[in-house]
Amino acid sequence: MSQIFPERAALQSLTLRSAAAIAVAAAASRLGVELPPGAAQELAGAAVDLIITLGLIGIAIGRARARGPIV
Repeated sequence: MSQIFPERAALQSLTLRSAAAIAVAAAASRLGVELPPGAAQELAGAAVDLIITLGLIGIAIGRARARGPIV
């Protein structure tokens, strides 16, 4: 069954990236900014990567602090 539906990480989710691209395009349109073709997808991908990376950093910091001595 995994051959029919290959597993993908949330990072590679087309739904998440598509929703972010639509939000970027809508915000640019509302602000009156003309984006070159493909720019909304690139900006959305960068934003998703940034948010996920910052979340992982936050988790790592929280775990490191939890393992330290209780003061």
